[in-house]
Amino acid sequence: MASRLRRSGIAVALAASIAVALSGCIVLPPSLVPGPGGTTPTTPASGQPLDFTPTGEDVDAGLEPYYAQDVDWTLCAGGYTCGTIDAPMDWFTPEDGRSIEVSMIVRPADGEVWGSMLYNPGGPGGSGLDYVQQYADYLVAPEVLEHYNLVGFDPRGVGQSTPITCYDDPSTLYDYLWEIPEGPAPEPLSDEALQQQLDDAAEFGDACLQYTGEALEFMGTEQAASDMDLIRALLGEDHLQYLGVSYGTLLGATYADLFPDHVGRFVLDAAVAPDATDAEGTLFQAGGFELALRNWMADCLSVGTCPFTAGDVDGGMQQVGTLLSDLEASPLEATDGRRLGSSSMFTAVAANLYSPQQWSTLRSVFADVLNGSADSAFVEADRYYGVNPDGTFADNSFEALIGVNCLDAPAVTDFAEVRANAEAIRAVAPTLWQQFSGMSTCAAWPFAATREPHVITAPGAEPIIVIGGLNDPATPYEQSVSLAEQLSSGVLISVDAEGHSQYNQGNACVDDPVNEYFLTGTAPSGDIDGC
Repeated sequence: MASRLRRSGIAVALAASIAVALSGCIVLPPSLVPGPGGTTPTTPASGQPLDFTPTGEDVDAGLEPYYAQDVDWTLCAGGYTCGTIDAPMDWFTPEDGRSIEVSMIVRPADGEVWGSMLYNPGGPGGSGLDYVQQYADYLVAPEVLEHYNLVGFDPRGVGQSTPITCYDDPSTLYDYLWEIPEGPAPEPLSDEALQQQLDDAAEFGDACLQYTGEALEFMGTEQAASDMDLIRALLGEDHLQYLGVSYGTLLGATYADLFPDHVGRFVLDAAVAPDATDAEGTLFQAGGFELALRNWMADCLSVGTCPFTAGDVDGGMQQVGTLLSDLEASPLEATDGRRLGSSSMFTAVAANLYSPQQWSTLRSVFADVLNGSADSAFVEADRYYGVNPDGTFADNSFEALIGVNCLDAPAVTDFAEVRANAEAIRAVAPTLWQQFSGMSTCAAWPFAATREPHVITAPGAEPIIVIGGLNDPATPYEQSVSLAEQLSSGVLISVDAEGHSQYNQGNACVDDPVNEYFLTGTAPSGDIDGC
């Protein structure tokens, strides 16, 4: 019998990655020159997997079996190469012999191979393996794919690597996401409400421990970044070339913190500030989504199909606030029997603020809900959480998101502090503040956080390009500014644009310097503003 997880409005976790279609004209960079040194493979004959010669570097005795392992590289779909490696379960006590698995996929370079580049799409919980398998040709420029093997990996806890699992029956998680308890809800932020959220968080955490086992304690970002160094060595690279998006920037910055001497050509797009606490990260996101919704509202009011009738953005935002309050008080029933409350509606809204390409969908969702239909809102919310039509889940991204976040920063557990944080959130997000306020899912996690948020400088590292969009909803621009300033070798590219992540989307001001860095090793001499 599956354990029962009750849903009572636990605070919104950090946003999971959403796959959006990437397109646009690529502007060619300056003349190509040979890439960085290192032991690299050549493109194999058709029908053969790539093979890699590990660096063979000296490591501590407890790590020797991992750095010397013989990876079984096999041919997989599309002519790609796949492999799974063993990594220490706990990098800080590797001698105990406990291990986990990390799965990878390699898209071979199209021409002369200069090396391998690691990619992470964010999350935490996004599958780099799936992204590279499905979207490799959209993730980096063609001229970069000409000379780099693009490597996608599932970080520990994610997908085909040793996963975080929190149920044995998908209906358990399904009900947790969508079920609205019967009867009157306690007053928001009251002791009763916060205690109920804390109890629910404890039940969820206990279920994750039950179904994941002892590995749950070792799924944090510092452990995953250490896995990246093992991947580097097994791929035969003296330095790691890396593109990370969203949470992938925290993963990359953490790698630079731990292994600055092995940093190669690093690009971190849509950055997370590594020194932000749990409360500060929530505050950043609340402000980011409020700003994105205001920008969406301005666009909506400028077209003839906007479902809101206010004459200005402030009035439209007030109407959104009223709608959310009405749904909280009286949820709207969908044709499948689910009831759309304010939390589920916000998920549908957030899912369509990641890119202006999704704004028309959001207009339709609002119009449907205002007309009494919840179906399209649940379609978008299901897409956000990867829910299949039969109620199963496409992946474990939601569980991984929580499991990693809970180890990356201590959660706030004091009720008074939760309420004070809610007031700070209300000041920056007057429309959406309640969706970001309350007791965190991590407040009763089975294990204490293993990472303390801190400034990362990475002294001695090669230049690290940080890209920040001025209107990024999920990782607001201030975080990119902060990371670039912290890094001793950080270079910031600022982009005046909507959406989450900016590289390889047709903006030459961004793409040209990034591609030149990947291909020549020449980074911008200073920050680039006004893209």
